Amino acid sequence: MPETSHLDGVQLNPEVAAESFKDHVVLRPPNKLKERATRRAPIRDAGDSGAIMRAEIALERLSLEFEDWMRIEMETLEEARAALALARDEPTIAALFRAAHDLRGQSSTFGYPLAGEIAEGLCDLVEYATPETLPRQAVIDRHVEAIRAIVRENVRDRDHPVGVELAARLAALRADVARKG
Repeated sequence: MPETSHLDGVQLNPEVAAESFKDHVVLRPPNKLKERATRRAPIRDAGDSGAIMRAEIALERLSLEFEDWMRIEMETLEEARAALALARDEPTIAALFRAAHDLRGQSSTFGYPLAGEIAEGLCDLVEYATPETLPRQAVIDRHVEAIRAIVRENVRDRDHPVGVELAARLAALRADVARKG
């Protein structure tokens, strides 16, 4: 039977069980998580349509603010683009990347998936760029202008023909920039 009170002459906490075997020792501290865990709320029936309806209402209320939040993200991106036009240095490149990255992450939630796709392309252009390797300002401007147009025209459908064409042309422009690189 394994020993449980000491380990090679070292006295253990009596709450920690130690099992000594021929070639190893296994320590088994007590699991006190259950004591510290908060009480769980009762799980409702998966078919609880009331909970689903309440969640949909909450999302609908929040979605009224999505347009304002998207406008704020666009303003941040515009400011970063304008700053980059004045100073093509590491801090302004980083600010543009952060603004595009934030917009990329939130666009789908706010209902503008194509804007997010274009912002992702802009992130790809500037993520590892230095002042010497940064693409021409016109390339960056085209991406920001495309995002602005998508938001202004309220293009929310991923299959919008003009939006899809815009995203495809910008992808080709990025590929051309990478080839010339």
